[in-house]
Amino acid sequence: METGMLITVYLASALVAAIIAGVVAPAKRRHPGYWTIASFLVPPVVLLLLILPRGRGVYQPGRDPFLDHDDDHRI
Repeated sequence: METGMLITVYLASALVAAIIAGVVAPAKRRHPGYWTIASFLVPPVVLLLLILPRGRGVYQPGRDPFLDHDDDHRI
């Protein structure tokens, strides 16, 4: 194959993998941004996402242990 064709095939597979990861990651309770970027850079990573079991959940700002709920942000 020509170099241009290889680049086109790689970019097409990277785009398809990123779209699949963006759809599957929230269903698996994984962070969609991380899995979209990871699968775009290395397309076979989407297979790992499909194999992994459901997670405990993604980051939720209301459950941040470092957030002070009593702070009213006044100086």
